[in-house]
Amino acid sequence: MLQPIALAIVLAFLSALIHALGLLGLLYWQTRQWPQIEADFRPRRNLPVFLLLFGVILTLHLIEISLWAAVYLWQHWLPDWESSIYFSATSYSTTGYGDIVLPRAWRLIGVMESITGVLLLGWSAAFFFTVVHRFFEIRIRRWQRERDKE
Repeated sequence: MLQPIALAIVLAFLSALIHALGLLGLLYWQTRQWPQIEADFRPRRNLPVFLLLFGVILTLHLIEISLWAAVYLWQHWLPDWESSIYFSATSYSTTGYGDIVLPRAWRLIGVMESITGVLLLGWSAAFFFTVVHRFFEIRIRRWQRERDKE
């Protein structure tokens, strides 16, 4: 029982590390973009920023899902890559259809992947919400400046 939990903890920490590095990279890139965004705040200009954030965050989650799937395949707990990635994605997203399952001795790993997925999906949602909030703050300041000029 300790071996599955130890492996799951290692995978959870690797997933969190991947996520942290990805979000820190996004944060670094984004803080460099704020002066330009504030100077020229238009929806057409900002839409690519949102799409880029979405794409990078989605890619991070797919990398993390693939990490877990690779372990399932490497350990021969699932028969092929398609089954491994499918099981991993349904576990990570907590959909959990149950049509594919891990061997009994290792099933706690699927639960740990679900817990990890919930936390990392929530972290992504919080990050994205913070960015959207920052955009609204910029827009409100611009409206106030325009109103004050009148």
